[in-house]
Amino acid sequence: MLQKQKIRSVEEIEAYKLSVCHPDSAGIDLGSTENYVALNPAIAAEMDLPIVRKFSTTTTGHQECRDFLLQCGIKDVCMESTGIYWINLHYILTEAGIHVCLVNPKMFRMVPGRKTDILDCQWLQTLHMYGLCRGSFIQEGNLRMLRTYMRERENSIQDRSRYCQRMQKALVQMNIMLVNVVSDITGKTGMEIIKAIIDGTRDPKALALLRDGRCKRSTEEIEEALNGIYKEDQMFLLKQNYDKFMFINQQIAELDLQIGRLLASFPSSDRKQGEKTETPVSTTPSLDEGSEEEASQDNGKGKNKNAKKKLVKQSKNDIMAGIDLEQRLLEILGVNLTTITGLAPNSLLQIISEVGTDMSLFPSEKHFVSYLGFAPRNKITGGRLISSKTDRKKSHAAQAFKKVIPSISRNKSALAGFYHRIAARKSAGEAIVATARKLAIMFYNTLKYGKEFVEKGQDEYKKMLEEREKTRLVKLAKKYHMELAPAV
Repeated sequence: MLQKQKIRSVEEIEAYKLSVCHPDSAGIDLGSTENYVALNPAIAAEMDLPIVRKFSTTTTGHQECRDFLLQCGIKDVCMESTGIYWINLHYILTEAGIHVCLVNPKMFRMVPGRKTDILDCQWLQTLHMYGLCRGSFIQEGNLRMLRTYMRERENSIQDRSRYCQRMQKALVQMNIMLVNVVSDITGKTGMEIIKAIIDGTRDPKALALLRDGRCKRSTEEIEEALNGIYKEDQMFLLKQNYDKFMFINQQIAELDLQIGRLLASFPSSDRKQGEKTETPVSTTPSLDEGSEEEASQDNGKGKNKNAKKKLVKQSKNDIMAGIDLEQRLLEILGVNLTTITGLAPNSLLQIISEVGTDMSLFPSEKHFVSYLGFAPRNKITGGRLISSKTDRKKSHAAQAFKKVIPSISRNKSALAGFYHRIAARKSAGEAIVATARKLAIMFYNTLKYGKEFVEKGQDEYKKMLEEREKTRLVKLAKKYHMELAPAV
């Protein structure tokens, strides 16, 4: 138990002593109408200024706050991430050359009786002065714009699905059971039939002839399902939701074009394709200890021969902005991340928009998965482990990894074998988190060290588990002075 826990050495004790790390610092408590700024009491006394000063949240107020901080010689500012109110002030202060430490409110609001605006800003300044505040991960420039576009695109897709459900509801209320004969009513066959119904076609035979040749159901089956009872109110709702669905489709297409233009402005990576950096031993654990074995032989051709082994299918929600998205991502990153199981170009772009392209910001893969909320948060008291659950973070980056796990669980990859093994032992929810953690480690190692991923397959994973079980049996037999005999 003692070996598993961190014990401070004599040398480390000196580092834990409180010392002033940021003497020229200030704390800012943000609000919707007012911002409160607290200076270092020593600086305030020296310049004969009040310790706390109030500013408005308008652009003029932000500029006055910036000028005031520069006048006082403030170089570091600590403020809490309150809603979206911090964004504009953070931008203005950063542009002025002031370092801003953005902290999560739950990380510093641990002391009771400190919940007023004036006390909050002073408490922030005190903690930051002694280096006790940990800043949040913030992306800048093109990556922040990409994150904004990708999040809006995700919201638009969710809105579009709502109107799809409302169209389906209107059809069912008219006993037009299109959903029973078409797997997706927003596909080619479904949309052609819905458009014809809105235009006034009521004959089931005429509607059934709009069936696409790839549709599994026959014309007779579709004709029977389209024999409905048309109602004026439901027809009106069907048209309304159809128009909204098509409008959002157009908006998503325009957003894809904007994303394509933004990706074109990204600089290409200096790393040559196939180039690898030295990987520490601790960053390449085995599949069951934290990540896939990712080293592959360089074939010298630049293009990864395993790219054709991707185990995901293209979706209609993939970005089609008139560019080769996979090739553009390869130019930006310098390594082909689409060879990783489950990571299609669209999902990969969403992950990059959240975590960025510079993995050097995370010292190790453990720091990366902890940032995503995939690391267990052990609570030990009384000499026993009382909880090892992961943090319940509402992280867009974590959701980007979790979204691809259902598709991975249906293929024949090693990750799928790991998922099913954990799901059988525990639960599907825990299996999703565990598999997402492994996927995140693969992403981290591949992007940081340039080692392209090689899929081994589910059969190879099962063989590895069998070898591990055999090794365990041999150790147990040796421990209890027994001999293993082959089965007859």
